[in-house]
Amino acid sequence: MNRSFRRSVLVLWFAAAVPASTLPVWADDVKDCRSGESAWSDVGHSFDACRRLADDGDPRVEYKVAVMYNYGLGVPPDYGEGSVWLLRAAEQGFAPAETALGDMFRQGMGVDRNYAEAAKWYLKAAEQGYGSAQHALGAAYAAGRGVPQDDVEGYMWLSLAAARLEPKADADRDAVAARMSPEQILTAEEFAREWKPAPPS
Repeated sequence: MNRSFRRSVLVLWFAAAVPASTLPVWADDVKDCRSGESAWSDVGHSFDACRRLADDGDPRVEYKVAVMYNYGLGVPPDYGEGSVWLLRAAEQGFAPAETALGDMFRQGMGVDRNYAEAAKWYLKAAEQGYGSAQHALGAAYAAGRGVPQDDVEGYMWLSLAAARLEPKADADRDAVAARMSPEQILTAEEFAREWKPAPPS
């Protein structure tokens, strides 16, 4: 029986066997720590719960802990510690963490600024179909930041991000298109049509 399963069983046992008023504080927060990324802003109060669970290696929880450190939710802000937890989640192929880690390398937050490293993590998440990573990667190709400058690649990734309704991705794609030839645009659009998401790498 693995540690994550044992802890889940323990929480369920607590809920069934102990009156709600005497449950440990972290028991009610387990579902928040393991929920989707959209709920992270609600869990600043449960840092201790998430930090406990993060040791089990669940990338969703590791990502939540990283966000809490980066934004000071329930713990003093610490970009260095946030980057450590993002790396743990990203190494398991969790696209939100890969994208956030790319952002930290791009901005030099908690790590030395490294555009090539940022693009590497954006690519891993973009290949899974994660829209914000596709946007960031497209912008990197368009600017030649961390990757060789390539308008066709930039247009393709920005088009994919725009199809996922990433804010401003369509405007950024159109700005790149303004300096491309019709042939380049046709090639980029064909690449975008043929693109398929890949499993985490």
